[in-house]
Amino acid sequence: MSPRAGAVLWTASRQALGGELDLLIAAAHPPASSPAGAAIALAVSLVRPESRGTLRLRSADPRDRPFIENNLLATARDRSRMLEGVKLSLEIGRAKAFASITGSEVMPGDQIRDDAELLRLIDAQVGSFQHTTSTAPMGGDTDEWAVVDGAGAVRGVGKLRVVDASIVPEVPSAPTNLTTIMVAEHIYRNALAR
Repeated sequence: MSPRAGAVLWTASRQALGGELDLLIAAAHPPASSPAGAAIALAVSLVRPESRGTLRLRSADPRDRPFIENNLLATARDRSRMLEGVKLSLEIGRAKAFASITGSEVMPGDQIRDDAELLRLIDAQVGSFQHTTSTAPMGGDTDEWAVVDGAGAVRGVGKLRVVDASIVPEVPSAPTNLTTIMVAEHIYRNALAR
């Protein structure tokens, strides 16, 4: 059962905007073994969510952990798109082309009879890639939500820059490491040019 991820499908939901690819389905081998001794999971991700979470400080003590609310699938549109992605993954997994190499469907299986039950299962299983961004977004002078400017300088605080994924103004649809490296290189080059 190697490699751990074998295939990725990027596609657009029926509610995708302007040519975006908002759904990702990844075929992977989960670390937990299945009853058959091997498994393939078709993991569905909504990579262009409109739901937004919050991060708040508990106190002024820097040792206190912040309060983080991911707020996953909080909008009707996000829930609808995730449901569509899960139904597509089920269609792929149940396709005749795979019949000779698949056994039983472990999850959700035949016990799920309608969209409401499937949504309850999604709610019970929903998670995050932990690629959190946009808690201190950059923006222009007229953007009331912008914490930093385009050079990473914190507004109203002299000689302090933030250069990490927190300043990315929108959640990217890919892992954040390359995005953060690109942002850091851009800010560094601009700082050298000044």
